[in-house]
Amino acid sequence: MLASRAAVSRRAFVALAAALGARFVAGCAEQTPAADAAPSPTPDAGSDAGAALPSLGGAPDTPTGRVIAAFVDTVVPGRWRDPTGAPGGLDTGAAALFFDPALPALPFVELLAGLLNAETKAHFAGATFDALSPGERDGVVTSALASTDLLGFAVQLVMLAFFSSREAGAYLGYPGPNPGYRGDPDYSFERPMATEITLDGNLA
Repeated sequence: MLASRAAVSRRAFVALAAALGARFVAGCAEQTPAADAAPSPTPDAGSDAGAALPSLGGAPDTPTGRVIAAFVDTVVPGRWRDPTGAPGGLDTGAAALFFDPALPALPFVELLAGLLNAETKAHFAGATFDALSPGERDGVVTSALASTDLLGFAVQLVMLAFFSSREAGAYLGYPGPNPGYRGDPDYSFERPMATEITLDGNLA
């Protein structure tokens, strides 16, 4: 079963790599002349620019790391811009999972960052994804998902990292794993219910 799941994951990520690579090349080739370019991005009213992220959530401080951190903050906004103070992807270290060598996402991080930057340049000439305001990043991710639906795998990784974290669980009121009947005096967990042995060697 695990082998089957791994095979499916490999096929999915290979398809994702092909799609992201094609989109990246297309985005670079389709850039409009400067005269027709969209205006440079400006922060949304009342929001901070992408470059002002409070942390990179475990991503390295590189151009690619900053793009991935901005993507994570777009999928699950952090407490730095959530009026309720709810933790987000950066607060729970979700960005670090993209750079974990034990996970299958690492070989595709550069392609993911390239797709996001190419999609950004299609709307904001000369900009990178991490330089956009939160509202502008929302629009870019929505557009990228529409053109490359396999980008949804990256969104799912962010959600998985967030919801499996202790901090998110505590905020959502998750009581922790169920210990079952261990230690319950009313049940016989790990206690024999019989001492007699049948002819074939089993407990009666």
